[in-house]
Amino acid sequence: MEAKKKKEIIKYLRRTLLVILLLLVFTVTNFFVVRGTYELRYYGETAVSVSMDRDDIVEVEYGYYSPGSQYYRIGLNALNPGAVNITAHFEDSENEDMVTEIRVHPTMIIYENDYVGSVGNMLIVRYEIAFLFLIATVNLIISLRKNMRINMYSYRIMYYVGALVYSAVNFLSWTLGCITPGPWKDRLYTVYSGLVDISAGLPVLFFPVVLGFSVLLSVSNIVLLKKEGFRIRNMLGIGLGLFLIVMTVIPFFMYPLFDGFTKLHSYLGMHLESFFEIVFFAILCYFECMFIGTLVGTIKAQRFVPKFEQDYMIILGSGLRADGTVTPLLKNRADRAVWFAEKQKEQTGKDLIYVASGGQGEDELIPEAQAIKNYLLSIGIPKERILTEEKSRSTYENMKFSKEIITAHAKKNSGKPEGEFSLNDIHIAFSTTDYHVFRSGRIAYKLGMNAYGVGARTKWYFYLNAQIREFAANMNVQQKRHIMNIVYLILMVAFLLVMSYRFQIM
Repeated sequence: MEAKKKKEIIKYLRRTLLVILLLLVFTVTNFFVVRGTYELRYYGETAVSVSMDRDDIVEVEYGYYSPGSQYYRIGLNALNPGAVNITAHFEDSENEDMVTEIRVHPTMIIYENDYVGSVGNMLIVRYEIAFLFLIATVNLIISLRKNMRINMYSYRIMYYVGALVYSAVNFLSWTLGCITPGPWKDRLYTVYSGLVDISAGLPVLFFPVVLGFSVLLSVSNIVLLKKEGFRIRNMLGIGLGLFLIVMTVIPFFMYPLFDGFTKLHSYLGMHLESFFEIVFFAILCYFECMFIGTLVGTIKAQRFVPKFEQDYMIILGSGLRADGTVTPLLKNRADRAVWFAEKQKEQTGKDLIYVASGGQGEDELIPEAQAIKNYLLSIGIPKERILTEEKSRSTYENMKFSKEIITAHAKKNSGKPEGEFSLNDIHIAFSTTDYHVFRSGRIAYKLGMNAYGVGARTKWYFYLNAQIREFAANMNVQQKRHIMNIVYLILMVAFLLVMSYRFQIM
């Protein structure tokens, strides 16, 4: 274990050093690309000539009108560090002369005095950001595929898929920004603004999808309420739909909301408004990516069919009818387990043992495990092929207590001495509803049980609402990690905006 941990640390350090080296190469390259030149731009077709109060700071390299951008461009070369006032004279125009103070830093980087964000030649940075997102996207694809081969129920899948969506969308966005024309895309402030607003792009891009999904959730909840009656948990879809719409729309109302508290035309007011707007978008973006990750993990898990070599099949319990018989949902789980057992018998000739799992709720006549057993007996499953676990009250306990029963039963029938028996030699599967396979598999893996699930279908209107509950349950598993991630996002936004306020980049 120590050797494995040491290997992981070394691997992490290598990746960190590689990233630092890459950023160092970018920094050095950028320095030599950015320094020494600058371009002044004046809107309109009128020819522009310039004069300077000093001729030892910069020199004019070119001047021409650009029809594509409708700007007159004047190129400058740095000669020496210092400041110079450049006066633009507009020919054949009523515009008054315009004075711009240009500064040349000791590093020979040129910028407009009152606007550090005016530093030019920043297209290279856009390409670098797109390249970094490309690297991240490829790395996430490789990591996702590798992780799915190791454990298809891993919690990391949720993170990898969510991060992959975020990274891929940003790669496409920044690549498009590199190749589409724009007169100010080579300015530092536009690149910086793009970095600050980076989390806002995905929620805005996905808003039509979110709106459609919210409507579908609401419709499914209405059908669910009609079919199964009013319950708070049956309102989750409507609640989430409204939450997504409000969270996507509310940032656009930040300006009027802040108008009564601060002067938004001030530089500080603008940054305060930007902070709350971007934080809203960042949190929404995070939850949307995590939801997509959960959804992809769920769909992948529910479509998977284990190899037909299983020794045991756990049937996870759920609520019972008032008379103590299985509900349609629980019946589907049992039927799915039986389907798998019959398919296995047909292909390999191997029988399996059913493990009916589920305790007795306060409003249930008998334990869920007993109800499952009664149903299996009613469809012709021999009694000797059914084990029952009647203590569990949750999915975690379903898996934990079923594992104990399987271990005891397998050890008793293996004929092996105590020291030679291993649960790893036993093939275990479980049957549950399709939306529940991913989380159940993750719990089984956490308990040291390498079990694979088969998913039973459920009604569409129930599936959507249940998927939201699964998402909430998955998020709750590592709530501290999610809280820390959101705190990091907020701190990152705050840092970028403080830098912008301090150095007047935006």
